[in-house]
Amino acid sequence: MDIVKETKLIGNYLIGLRKDFHKYPELSMQEHRTSRKIKEELDKINVKYKEGIRTEVVATIGHGEGKVIALRADMDALRIKENTGVRYQSENEGVMHACGHDAHMASLLGAAMILKKYENDIPGKIVLIFQPGEECSSGARLISEHGYIDEVEEIFGLHVFGDIECGKISIEEGPRMAASNKFTIKITGKSGHAGKPQQCIDATIVCAAIVMNLQSIISREIDPLNSAVVTIGHIKSGETHNIISGEAFIEGTIRCFNASTTKHIQTSIKRIAYSTAIAYGATASVEYDISHHPAVINDPKVTKTALDAAKKIFDEKDIIKVPRMMLGEDFSVYQKRIPGVFVFVGAGNEEIGRDYPNHNDKFNIDEKAVLISTQLYVAFALESLGGEEKKQHSNQKLKEEVWN
Repeated sequence: MDIVKETKLIGNYLIGLRKDFHKYPELSMQEHRTSRKIKEELDKINVKYKEGIRTEVVATIGHGEGKVIALRADMDALRIKENTGVRYQSENEGVMHACGHDAHMASLLGAAMILKKYENDIPGKIVLIFQPGEECSSGARLISEHGYIDEVEEIFGLHVFGDIECGKISIEEGPRMAASNKFTIKITGKSGHAGKPQQCIDATIVCAAIVMNLQSIISREIDPLNSAVVTIGHIKSGETHNIISGEAFIEGTIRCFNASTTKHIQTSIKRIAYSTAIAYGATASVEYDISHHPAVINDPKVTKTALDAAKKIFDEKDIIKVPRMMLGEDFSVYQKRIPGVFVFVGAGNEEIGRDYPNHNDKFNIDEKAVLISTQLYVAFALESLGGEEKKQHSNQKLKEEVWN
């Protein structure tokens, strides 16, 4: 199979699919239109899929004999108002594919088209996972807990990045993306008139103090050689200009690669929140989201398979080293159960103004990244399953030689 040629044949169609997904983004676990569109595309090429519990779509290609592998793409978008100005800009107000999941879905559908075409020659089974809820860290857990990957022996995933040059890819073993843990702090003070602060306990002041005090955790409690980040992403306090707020909310994330570091930071957040609130006469409570995920750690053997596959269709100069990231990714939930590899795909192109980072309201990609991702999905599947076939053939030949 000439993977590059096969991808070019359907290239324009895949880019059109990506634009369609981009135009109609949906939030985590609400990807109903997206799910229907994926099923429609799978129906066109006669790829069978299971009816999901939520919005997930899990399909299979192959005849069920031999090795079983999985290819995964995520489906959800972000609560961001798009500011790209492209013709296919989001029509769902305040929701945007600002992380590239639209490209992932289009690419995996492209891989499905190619692999289905050669299904009779595939020595194994390929599970195609279109996963909801990556941004809320719930989707991989849903897929994992409901038996979709019980037979899977290896899993492959990828992600496009606007701050990596399009045409470059990174396939590296070991830690690649951080564990992520969400926390919420609720502050309770006493509301009242803006002109009588002496009668109130201002939750906004307490909130600001807690946010500032949390910054000392990384700078003064964590070993500088041990990477960690505490980010406050959302604050809410008060309703109008002339009322002193009696309640405030803080939402943020902890990101690191070490479980003991996570526990230390969690303890420190509670200590700082409680003690700061008390200092102002208020109270605080801290909660941690159970949907957090571990770090993405690429299995050496599966990484080698992906690297060997990529080298057959990409110049080695385009396979680059990229430092591990503090971004979170629930692909790690799969990797806790089965060996897997997660690949970084460059999608940035400064010359055409598509070099904004992921989660930016102007994020967009060089659409060649869609075709590159399709090629990577197909190449990994063939290398993983073909390698197993070669191994079985070699073992059989050895047995025959010994017997004779």
